[in-house]
Amino acid sequence: MASTVSICNLALGHLGADKIDALSEASSEARACNRFYGQTLDALLAAGPPWRFARHAVVLAEVTRTAEQPASLGRWAHAYALPGDLIRVREVRPADGAVADGPCPYELSGDRLHADISPAVLHYIRRIDDPSKFTPLFVEALSWHLAARLAMPLTRDPGQRQAAFQMALQTQAAASAADANDEPQSGSFVSDYERVRQ
Repeated sequence: MASTVSICNLALGHLGADKIDALSEASSEARACNRFYGQTLDALLAAGPPWRFARHAVVLAEVTRTAEQPASLGRWAHAYALPGDLIRVREVRPADGAVADGPCPYELSGDRLHADISPAVLHYIRRIDDPSKFTPLFVEALSWHLAARLAMPLTRDPGQRQAAFQMALQTQAAASAADANDEPQSGSFVSDYERVRQ
């Protein structure tokens, strides 16, 4: 089962650097992991596909408009507070589940989402701080992305950084493909054999 320290040690291992026992230790490796781990994780969650383990949906809490809000946002009927763990919006839908017109239009402004529906359900990618929720291929991609960020502070070798970045892209592509392949399929598949028999 993955942990933050084990992911950091994978990244350090990719670079041939010494492993750490805890992020709190007073080593250059631990300090570098502390500096880059959170940002690297958030960036991979934001830039990748809608990772299944990070998907979430919530009914948004409507807020009262304030005088500081730009007048241009007055065209929207409702304003909502965004969740604190939001990494990326996927879509906004009506709470009654109506999908006839697909996702609803919206606009983001600071920590608010504006839309013309009420109540509104936000489907989004959220920050996941528990590495035990990550898929094995996501862990691999994250470790290589982290290695690419750690390369210069720890090795000062641009070639090693470039090699780690190339591996990061390859492992991210593999993780993305696996995540997409695990999507539930809509509709029922009818084989050629079954089609002939009908």
